[in-house]
Amino acid sequence: MIDEIRGSEPIVTDPPPIDATGASTVAGRAFGVSGPATKLGGERDQNFRIDADSGDAFVLKIVNSADDRGVIDLRTQAIRHVHRADLDLPVMEIIPTTDGEPWTTITEDGDTYFAQLYSFVPGRSPSPGELSRDALFAYGESVATMGTALRGFFHPDARYDVLWDLRYASDFHTMLEQIDDEQRRATAERVLDRFEANVDPVFDSLRAQVVHNDLGLNNVLFDDDNRVSGITDFGDLTYTALVCDLAVVLANVLPRRDDPLSAAQSIVRGYVTVTPLEEDERRLLPDLVLGRLAVRAIMHVREGANYEHNTTDVAQVWDSLIALDETGPDVIRQLLRAAAMEGDLPYQRADTSDLRSRRREVLGPAPLFYRDPVHFAAGDGVWLFDQDGRRYLDAYNNVQVLGHGHPGVAAAVAGQTRTLTTNTRYLHESVTTLSERLLETMPDELDRVLLVNSGSEANDIAWRLATAATGRDGAIVADHAYHGITESTASLSPKYWPDGNRPAHVETVAPPVQRSSHHWSETAERSEPMIDALDSLESRNVGAAAFMFDPLFTSTGIFPPDGEHLAEMADHVRETDGLIVADEVQAGFGRTASNTWGFQEADIVPDIVTMGKPMGNGYPVAAVVTRSEILSTLRNGSGIFSTFGGNPVSSVAALTVLDVLEDKQLLGHAGEVGEYLHSGLAKLATKHERIGEIRRSGLMVGVELVSDREAWTPATDEAVEIVNRLRQRRILVGTSGKHDNVLKIRPPLVFEKEHADRLLDALDVVLASLGNDV
Repeated sequence: MIDEIRGSEPIVTDPPPIDATGASTVAGRAFGVSGPATKLGGERDQNFRIDADSGDAFVLKIVNSADDRGVIDLRTQAIRHVHRADLDLPVMEIIPTTDGEPWTTITEDGDTYFAQLYSFVPGRSPSPGELSRDALFAYGESVATMGTALRGFFHPDARYDVLWDLRYASDFHTMLEQIDDEQRRATAERVLDRFEANVDPVFDSLRAQVVHNDLGLNNVLFDDDNRVSGITDFGDLTYTALVCDLAVVLANVLPRRDDPLSAAQSIVRGYVTVTPLEEDERRLLPDLVLGRLAVRAIMHVREGANYEHNTTDVAQVWDSLIALDETGPDVIRQLLRAAAMEGDLPYQRADTSDLRSRRREVLGPAPLFYRDPVHFAAGDGVWLFDQDGRRYLDAYNNVQVLGHGHPGVAAAVAGQTRTLTTNTRYLHESVTTLSERLLETMPDELDRVLLVNSGSEANDIAWRLATAATGRDGAIVADHAYHGITESTASLSPKYWPDGNRPAHVETVAPPVQRSSHHWSETAERSEPMIDALDSLESRNVGAAAFMFDPLFTSTGIFPPDGEHLAEMADHVRETDGLIVADEVQAGFGRTASNTWGFQEADIVPDIVTMGKPMGNGYPVAAVVTRSEILSTLRNGSGIFSTFGGNPVSSVAALTVLDVLEDKQLLGHAGEVGEYLHSGLAKLATKHERIGEIRRSGLMVGVELVSDREAWTPATDEAVEIVNRLRQRRILVGTSGKHDNVLKIRPPLVFEKEHADRLLDALDVVLASLGNDV
């Protein structure tokens, strides 16, 4: 029951039995202010507006009898301290009695009550929905500024016990039985259980001071421009965790916004410009906000009959608590953490339309994904969040192999950045350790590592090594392959060749598709394409320096290869003394699930292996692994060095990726989830004839779409439409292949079966919705 909750005495004690007539009498007799009184809202005190005969307005507070002289002095001294500390804070002023005292006492029905008079602060109480992002940002600034003004203030009675102090939130377990609605009760219990487990053990270690503790929109007034113009009511003032001020405000605003998480981010951004949040505060903020909402909701159950001013939004509070609990504290934490960290970033958030215009002005027609581009603000695991807090399931971005915002990678990068950033011409443990760890995953023949910054750079250097080692400059790549954006790698990327502009030193071959694929040809001699490519180069007096391939032939349309066929292709190249280069930028770091590297699926040992993209989970780092005699052709000649390649920061990012892949056994997980996803797609193929073929290796999945299975007509327009309709359902995939008719699904390896179900359900609906309109 409520009387079992610490700090409940002021709440269970009846408010002073003073009416408007009595209040007017007190104001005139004790403070010399004559005029009619109008009752205002109040939870445990009696508050009245006094419209003085002079034309001025005041607020008279008759304090609950549970609050003694020490508590009244605490509030009095705090208000005075704020005025001294920050003259710009629009805080109400204490009006002295005719005797010059800060309060008076009155007796009613044998009980004594304290009474104080304050200046009436101008302003209005807007609906939270009226406040723009700028207004919410300024609101957050004001909340933090109040905390700053109270910093250093103390008082013998500062540890005022009031149940609105979040340190007592777990006590509300005792009131759960009063909640009749089953869903509401279950939600409140779940929230309080999390609070007890996550917050209670560390609450006393958080930054603490005297805080206002109730800066919601009932006590903060705004002018006509929606700027904070007044701060009132220090009745919940107490010594507690500083971050509680922010949590209280968020819990007050969120239930009454259509965009609660976006609004919360704006408030947090404003707050941290004055008071940056510490790591524990960022981590616990969602639990504090949900805890406050739960306390408010539970108190509504008790207060409904007696405190009408505090129960008008009861349904909104419960609906908000349920919705935010379903969203989950981890999601909320990531969004609020991103907003809090932006206080340290050298840019400001912009509206999506404005940002697109600005982008065009400086980047020109640089492409964006989707007809309706997405403006992301944060990421967590397999989820990305837009400016309004909506979350999107990421089934596309293989760069974040461990998931977005991985705390281990973030901590490693931040820690090393603070410690040291140099280059590989200085000794450092991280560079050597990373190189050793990479070689441990490779065949014994590969014994040298060169660290660089991107996959394009790695492939560019691999090509330089191949030409230097062989003395030739001919290349063989797969149809529609992509290997980078440098001049040399662009020439090895038929995906982006201008029409009819094949480089003279390059030949292409079809991927070595598996026998189960529609693209397998029983009539063709499978070695013939590679032999023809080598002969074609030779006919132009161009010797083959290398065959460069992506082990999953991703850009060609995602064709996990027939291993025996791929090995035969490599053998033909080696018979001409050419080298084999495995481009693992797409397939590497466990994407295939059975091995760390895609080439390990076939019985071949490349001469050079390149890697990038997922290597740093979003931090730029890449590498070339080769044999010492091949690397020496450059290092002993013209030399080779990358200033940023292998710097300690990128090295620790890559080391963390390797650690997590191993510790969390993500390869096995990727295989299990990939198989589950494949099975679900196969079921969809029985319902939707546009699905021609499903090709998969681990968590790299290609869904080839055709408009006619018999003629195998590429369904390019349909694929583009499906990708965009999935985006509207907040699921991200891409396309691949010569005809862009292959859905490319390559999520972070932390993708779960429940995420696969979400993707499958959405794809089912989208495929059904296409009908014949595309």
